[in-house]
Amino acid sequence: MFALESIKAKHGDCLLLHWGKENDPKIGLIDGGPDTIYANFLKPRLKKLAQERNKPKLPLDMTMVSHIDDDHINGILDLADDIENGGAPADIRLLWFNSLEELLKDKIAEGSTAQVTAAVNALAAPVENEWHKKVLASVPQGQQLHAFAKRTGIFAQMNSPFQPLVMNTKQPATKVAGLSLTVIGPFADEVEELRKKWKQLRQKGITAAFSDPSPYNLSSIVVLCEFDGKKMILTGDARGDKVLEGLQVRGLLKNGKLHVDLLKLPHHGSKNNVTKGFFEQLTADVYVVSGDNVKFKNPAKQAMTWLSEARGNDNYQVFCPYDLKYMKDIFGKKLTTPKGNATSVTASL
Repeated sequence: MFALESIKAKHGDCLLLHWGKENDPKIGLIDGGPDTIYANFLKPRLKKLAQERNKPKLPLDMTMVSHIDDDHINGILDLADDIENGGAPADIRLLWFNSLEELLKDKIAEGSTAQVTAAVNALAAPVENEWHKKVLASVPQGQQLHAFAKRTGIFAQMNSPFQPLVMNTKQPATKVAGLSLTVIGPFADEVEELRKKWKQLRQKGITAAFSDPSPYNLSSIVVLCEFDGKKMILTGDARGDKVLEGLQVRGLLKNGKLHVDLLKLPHHGSKNNVTKGFFEQLTADVYVVSGDNVKFKNPAKQAMTWLSEARGNDNYQVFCPYDLKYMKDIFGKKLTTPKGNATSVTASL
């Protein structure tokens, strides 16, 4: 068994990675989506899986936060709160998360997340765009998850065996419950850029000053997952050229190309993260893309057209947790969406 389940997460990502033998299934949680996703979709799904496996709590063999963006980390924080309150249907065993606080090696700002955010708002320049709003929300959220990991003892093994979790050609693939994981990104210099900016801005008390979203998106964890001879790439919100660069440095591209069984599209299928050439170089039998095309116009129609043009009449499938007309127009019978009242769609390899 090797499958990627995409849960409805509005403009975010909330993915369940399934692998293992039928009599001993393993599961990983990749991001948790924005506000309400945990309560409405993720928690009920985890509870159902725990019941199906006859377990009081579902053991999450790995949990990964690709990067600190509200639409990726919020649901993980809701799960963390539920764990500490004793109401969660699942437990976190291994957490992969590049915490800014740990990179900084500094004391977490005193006071609650709300107090920290209020102080930041008072000092920062006026919020000019949606990205700045996301930064204001996401930095305290990263602090909160770091503190949770410290309180609960998860921190002791966080990112194991990577410290920090970056692409390192000297670090071979690692295994988690039989699943092989090769880190493709981020690069160390990208995390260093993020660390320097965070240290500078945090000391000034101004966390809304990022004018370029690249420090967060470039720091997305990108992994090649392998099980039972099948390969899938999880990209977070990474830029397509950075994904290709990581694959090249790892020696995984042949003549500039790689074919995998499944590719999770970067940044919810945004046209800002891919090109037609990206889809020509990195091909897959199955593509998984999130996004409801409401708050942000993702999956972007132009990016999906690039994918369709790049693959032509090739045999491939596209999985999306939302039934969007323009996606049907572009992909036709190649598109799979949730059936009936289902709140997720699963691509099985």
